[in-house]
Formats: sequence, C-alpha cells, structure tokens
Amino acid sequence: MSKRLGLVLECDAGGPDELIFKCLSRRLSAPDHEPEVIPVCLGSKKGIMEDGVSRAESLVTVEKCDLVLVVWDLKPLWSQIDAKRCVHEADDLRAKLANLPANVRKKIRLLCLTWELETWLLAEDRAIREYLSTPAHSCNFTTPSRLHQINDPKSTLNRAFTDFRGKSRRYVDWQEAIQLVQLWADSKKVQKVPSFARFAKLITDQDTPEFRQCGAVCANLVHQAGRMGK
Repeated sequence: MSKRLGLVLECDAGGPDELIFKCLSRRLSAPDHEPEVIPVCLGSKKGIMEDGVSRAESLVTVEKCDLVLVVWDLKPLWSQIDAKRCVHEADDLRAKLANLPANVRKKIRLLCLTWELETWLLAEDRAIREYLSTPAHSCNFTTPSRLHQINDPKSTLNRAFTDFRGKSRRYVDWQEAIQLVQLWADSKKVQKVPSFARFAKLITDQDTPEFRQCGAVCANLVHQAGRMGK
C-alpha cells in the first residue's frame, strides 16, 4: 500500500517547491509505492514558523498521513531568531512539536534547506547543460565549487541562464525548476547535498535510494507549471 505523504511548504499553492517535492517523491519510489502527496502551502516563512506545526498535526490526525515534512528555506533568516543556522530555526519548531502527543509527533519531520532548492538544481549540472543547450550552441555550465557555501543559489542559477540565453531570459523558478528536475538522469550529485540526502532518506528509509528515470512520471507537473500565469 502506498503511503500518504504530507508536505507543509512555505511556497504558494502550485509553486516550484510543491512541484519539485511531488516529482522527487515519485522518482525516489518504486512505481507501485508512489506516495499520495498532500501539500499544505502557507505562502511564506512566517506561515511555517507560526502555523507549520499545527498544520502538520492536522495532516497526521485529519488527513491520516504516515509522514509529514515541514520544509522551509533558511533564507530569508527568520527575524525572531538571532542565530543564523537551520538548527536554531528548527529548535523553535521543535519546541512546538514537544507539545503534541507522541504518536503524532513521531510522524512529523523537519527539513530546512540551506539555502534554497536552487542548491539542489545547481548540483545536477548535467540537467542545466541539457536544458540550456541548443543544436547550434552547447552550454558548458558546471556546478560551482564549494556549492554549500553559496548563500544565493537562485542568483547563481539565474546568472547561468542569462549568460547563455541573454540578459532578458532570466531563470523563471515557477516554470523552469520542475523542468530541470525532470531532466535529472540520476541523483548521484545532488545526493551530496545534505538536505536532499535527508529528504531522500525520510521518503525511502534508505541511505542511497534508487532514482527512477523520469519519462512521464512528472510530465503532468511540468504541464501544470507551464500553464501558470495563463
């Protein structure tokens, strides 16, 4: 039986975070074990910090999810917390989790991304090269060294796009992030990013899970992104 996966996200409904996590939860699962994904999109980091735990509790108790992930980006830093690390923001949420019944709390996990999902996208440079290359011009993008130290990966990815396509053709996260993930041939490089490795481990309970070739697995999500704004 497939599990029910709850996601509490800081993006808007149908945003790139929702689409990417849905796609990856499929690609990390066997075809007959794809989880049913139930997203709750709170629209901002403020929503995560203030309401994320209560919404996660509802996903467990009302929606009967087997696992719920509360996901947020470290950037921008949460103004209510002086420290500037995921662990400190997570501690703020853990304090709220401690008030939940143990049988509910054990199904909720926290996933902080340092810094953004674009760090995952930058790790898989083959997909970026494939996406940006044309019959006339091959893209030669490679993952930057010290990837984990880049504190603005979205700008770094945008620069790669505009350098190759021109200044007027910026990276559009709500349409193009899911297209890049669809092109991932495997997850060997992104597995080295700690937040992705944690996500994969939580989803599959395996240290090095298999990764399905995409094909049509995420085609409906790419189509959904393409229709946004129309």
